Amino acid sequence: MNNEFLYQVTAVALLSTAACTPFQASSPEGFAAYEENGEFRAVSPDGITFRVRSEDNEPPADLEFWSEALKNRMSDAGYVVVSDGSVDAKNSSGYRLELAAPIGELDYSYLVAIFVHGDDIVVVESAGEVRQFAAKRAAIEAALADLSLK
Repeated sequence: MNNEFLYQVTAVALLSTAACTPFQASSPEGFAAYEENGEFRAVSPDGITFRVRSEDNEPPADLEFWSEALKNRMSDAGYVVVSDGSVDAKNSSGYRLELAAPIGELDYSYLVAIFVHGDDIVVVESAGEVRQFAAKRAAIEAALADLSLK
């Protein structure tokens, strides 16, 4: 996977990661899971990434505010919006944004979903080369639907 793309994805973080996780996540099927700095992470053998983390809901705002802010931020950064709308996890509704970005000779898919949960925003991200991402889409969608907020 292109390191420049990974750095761009990482740069999207709004605030530093909280120590306690207000979520329970599972790995997409066929991905290897691990935790790093309070984040749930998983990666497929072909480099598709999946990450769940939480950020402070600061300034305190609702899902509508953060959805608009996320879409504006990503569009302003040059990502192409492929689709957006609501998404459901086990016990919460959120906002989902799917983006595309050409990196060198390859195109990449980037899916980000957010859930506002009290003082926290739970962020789910998955990214990878378009064709490889498409092959893992069902597993990624299932892991997203299986997310549980505490």
